[in-house]
Amino acid sequence: MDDEILTVEEAAALLKSSPDVVLSLLMSSELAGRNIGGDWRTTRRALVSFVDGVPLQMACCTPDMCRTSNTGMAMSGGRAASGRCCS
Repeated sequence: MDDEILTVEEAAALLKSSPDVVLSLLMSSELAGRNIGGDWRTTRRALVSFVDGVPLQMACCTPDMCRTSNTGMAMSGGRAASGRCCS
């Protein structure tokens, strides 16, 4: 499940890294996540995106969600996608 919410320790285990490394990535915004009540959380999708070197908004966009309008603007779900999108 891509939307699975992970603790720093769970994310570190998946990355085969230390919690300190994951915490540093989260605090520097290199890895997408949120600080909730002093505890950091991220998602499996954010980890895969980070490891793949693909911006998270692009990783979230799948070819079946996107199409290109006749103006060449990337569209998703009938609306212009925010940021970049696969097309």
